[in-house]
Amino acid sequence: MNVDSDIRNRTFGIEIEMCNLERAKVTLPEGYSWSKEESIDNTDCSSNKQFGGEVNTPPLHLCCLKELHDLRSVYESMVAAGGKIKWSIDTHVHIYVGDLTVDQLKKVYLFFYVCYPYFKRYAKISDWDENIFNAKPIPTEKYFEGVKNAQKFDELQTLFTNQSKKGFIRHAVNISAYFKTKTIEFRTFHATDDFYRAMNCVYSAYRIFYYAISHELEDYQSITSYKQFCEVTGLKYDTPDELCPLLYQGNPYSAIEAFMTMPLPYNSEMVSALYDAVKANGHKEICIVNGFMYYYELFFLDKLEVSIYCQDAYCYLLYMLANGKTSLTYKDKLAWLEDYNNPTPSRQLALALYAVKLQKYFMSESARNSAVFEALKIKARESIEKTEKANERLMRLLTTCDFHVGTLEEAIKNKKVIFFNYGRIEKKQKRAFKLISENSDLKSDFSVARNDYYNLVESIPSDSYFYYFSNSPYLRNLHKIAMWNNSSGERRSAGRFLYCNKPTAQNNASTSYSSYRIECNEIVPPDDLEITDTSKLMIERVNPPLLHCLQKKYIKKVDQCSVCQFAFVVKYDKYTLGGFGFTLPQHKGYDLFQLTDFCTNNAIPRLSKLILYCIQSVGVQRYLSRRMRKLCEKVISCAYTHKPVSMKYRGVYKKVKEHCTSSYLAYEGILGIYPTNKEIIEKYQKSLKNGK
Repeated sequence: MNVDSDIRNRTFGIEIEMCNLERAKVTLPEGYSWSKEESIDNTDCSSNKQFGGEVNTPPLHLCCLKELHDLRSVYESMVAAGGKIKWSIDTHVHIYVGDLTVDQLKKVYLFFYVCYPYFKRYAKISDWDENIFNAKPIPTEKYFEGVKNAQKFDELQTLFTNQSKKGFIRHAVNISAYFKTKTIEFRTFHATDDFYRAMNCVYSAYRIFYYAISHELEDYQSITSYKQFCEVTGLKYDTPDELCPLLYQGNPYSAIEAFMTMPLPYNSEMVSALYDAVKANGHKEICIVNGFMYYYELFFLDKLEVSIYCQDAYCYLLYMLANGKTSLTYKDKLAWLEDYNNPTPSRQLALALYAVKLQKYFMSESARNSAVFEALKIKARESIEKTEKANERLMRLLTTCDFHVGTLEEAIKNKKVIFFNYGRIEKKQKRAFKLISENSDLKSDFSVARNDYYNLVESIPSDSYFYYFSNSPYLRNLHKIAMWNNSSGERRSAGRFLYCNKPTAQNNASTSYSSYRIECNEIVPPDDLEITDTSKLMIERVNPPLLHCLQKKYIKKVDQCSVCQFAFVVKYDKYTLGGFGFTLPQHKGYDLFQLTDFCTNNAIPRLSKLILYCIQSVGVQRYLSRRMRKLCEKVISCAYTHKPVSMKYRGVYKKVKEHCTSSYLAYEGILGIYPTNKEIIEKYQKSLKNGK
């Protein structure tokens, strides 16, 4: 291949990601468009179609000045519209490869795998991006051997197909993009708001591409240093730097929390460590921002002077009621509470707290919810009086503290010692506030701006102290002052940390990590196992972590298995045939989502069909119905395949076209078809004879 002539015609494209920008103010040249699939969390944690997003370029030519000028104008327009970059967005460069042979496409991945440490250093790939399958997972020997041995494009497609929404595992150099856009996607580079640095990413991608397709595996393996890697490829460009994560990065091993942490629950051990740190620094007061239900504030009551910056409508309502600044009269669904109501602040507070217990029974209409609700009404007076007495300390807190409605930025500006508890409004508080608002005379105009985390830590005054709990070990602009080993079941964790913007003399942070894991001692059935005896077939309910262990062992196309809420294992005599599990439904009209079903030995004919027949047993239906407190009849499952039909579900489940996507096929299953093991095995034997 003549590079000088080829580079004039080989097109490239860029996915330009920025947050915070106002889309309406961005001018896009012809051919440019906003991605409809990608949503970006802005620096205030919001995500919508008005602010922030990803711009996709049309195919561009490296030697066309007009096209490059248009590209530069887009970067300038996005920055002018308020665009910002952060740790979790990237610059993705696509290079057209629709004319490559299988061997040429393979070379790009083989080069990437063999020289991955040098790729990582050059592009400054972050450690946290390697931890999760939907960012930049480390290339493994499985894919290296699979690519090396593949002879056809179909074999490569099958190798990279997985359960994700995109349909493929996407490494930092993503050759599976070939099967969607006829490109190679270089996901290696961090985001930038500078056109020239973006072009450095493009130049780097071209150099990597041309070196890879013009050399052999032996050449890649002969590279023994980073200096040699840069010399042979001609890589000499300044690529975008890694950015420190903002406060809302969470557990880096979670595909969700790596980008947006979940609120951390109140923990007495953790808050005691916070108090120790506050005492060690000689503080006599503390400002708590976003505390949720006043747990932290109540802990510090009588220990320190407490001030509060409230960001929750329900917590603000409690403050108003406790201080007699408002009084509620209930109506409609809550009209019966008037029998126990009086204008005293303590009773007003008690009724608002009692409403938290009621909100979940109004979420859906069911015989069970109605029965429980009626039972609660019988004991209402006793419960309300107990609530009033139990919250005397809360009453004292709310009537003596320095209370404000405001943002974290305002607290940092006005206070010297701040503890921030990250989290969006908890659902039960939001529902309780909605329930009270709709069924009382409450006239609320509560509003507060969102916290913005961009450059937040850097803006803290030098004489202020800022404390924060996080599951992320990567907040390098803060100091770790305590750590707790933390792992929830099989979900891996880096630990939980107490951070401060200032170092302490006694640092209790450790680097150890422990995990709770379950070992599986299943016996895999032989290839020639005959399944004929109904007394030996067993469908057992198991703990979700046990099924999760089996999932990771026997499901090959899934890079990160999810834990089921309802888990089952199918056994025959001493052998474990497979398993299946369910979680709450993701599609309307279905009782449950069938998250997984798998076999331990696919060499046994039609074993996957047998697992499906077991799912359709009456016993499974009865158990699920008891747990869900309703009759469960229909489930939906997704088969991650690029083929038009799933042979596993064919003939057993019904394909649901309206729920199918480019990444998976959706199938509907009916529960309760087979009364006993006898009918299950008869159906299985019939499928063996018919070959279906």
